[in-house]
Amino acid sequence: MITSRKISQVKVFSGSPWEVASVKSLLNAAYIQVSMKDNGLNSILISVPCEYYTAAMRVINNRKVS
Repeated sequence: MITSRKISQVKVFSGSPWEVASVKSLLNAAYIQVSMKDNGLNSILISVPCEYYTAAMRVINNRKVS
C-alpha cells in the first residue's frame, strides 16, 4: 500500500504576467491544477502535475492569440 506519493510537476509555459494569467484561466477551466513560480525578469513559470501534461499542452497549443 502506498501511503505517500509525491506528484512531480512539469513545466508547461513561461511568459509575461498577462500571458500567464490567460493560460492559467484556460487551464483552470479545463480542471487542471496549476502551480506558478516567479522566474525573474518579468517572467512567470507555470507547471502542472505530470499526469496532466498532455492535456495542458493541448489546451495551451489550441489557445487563440488575438
